[in-house]
Amino acid sequence: MVLYTLAISDVKEAWWLYAVGAFVTLFIISGSLFFAHHANKRSKELNMSRENIKKAVISSVSFSVLPSIGIFIGVITMSGFLGIALPWIRLSVLGALHYELMAADLAVEGVNAANLTTENFVTIAFTMTIAIVWGSLFTLFFFKKYQSKVIDKATKKEGRSFGPFLFQAVFIGLISAYFGDAFSKIFGYKVREIIDGSYTGNDSIETTMVPLIVFVISFLSMVLFDYLIQKKNMKWLENFQLSFAMLIGMTSAVLLGMRGIF
Repeated sequence: MVLYTLAISDVKEAWWLYAVGAFVTLFIISGSLFFAHHANKRSKELNMSRENIKKAVISSVSFSVLPSIGIFIGVITMSGFLGIALPWIRLSVLGALHYELMAADLAVEGVNAANLTTENFVTIAFTMTIAIVWGSLFTLFFFKKYQSKVIDKATKKEGRSFGPFLFQAVFIGLISAYFGDAFSKIFGYKVREIIDGSYTGNDSIETTMVPLIVFVISFLSMVLFDYLIQKKNMKWLENFQLSFAMLIGMTSAVLLGMRGIF
């Protein structure tokens, strides 16, 4: 019995992966056009002014396009190792750049990243997919009941809305987790020894301040943009500040990494 083993290049650049990516992209675009058509129809029924509709469209487009720049950079970053199709599928629809990079990195730590095999590729794809899908399934089947019994009660207390405090607490927890990861790199992280494309089985400990510096730069960028919005009345920045801070952080990471700083 002869077993046929697919080469990794045949898998990560397979035509059917690109077909899946094209189908998913067309499905999402079709859904967006469908809701845009009905939203425009509803706006006419409500006699909304063209000025308000124009503002909503511009705000929505800018809020969608600008964050996509960072996601596109993420696709390019991951494509060198995983090919184009898988990052395209994962980052074009559901998920977030920071989650996909973190999931891929965790999976890579458990496999031989230098000699990527079909099995390793499947492991990485599974890790990037399995954890993110449950939010959609939960929303589809249980969110309405969850919202009526949990969220509405949690966000209203003694006539005051608790929602903003809940959101801020979750957001601060998320930021703290990323800060802790960046701060830990100062004390060392494991690096695999690769010779001639093969893992030797030896690991070394290296330190870097680049993640922490990038974190601080991104934080200060958000502070600056918030100052311009609140104090200088530059309200147009509200839909751009996160994207701009992401681009500034990514640019600083690339420049610091290229020059071998810290």
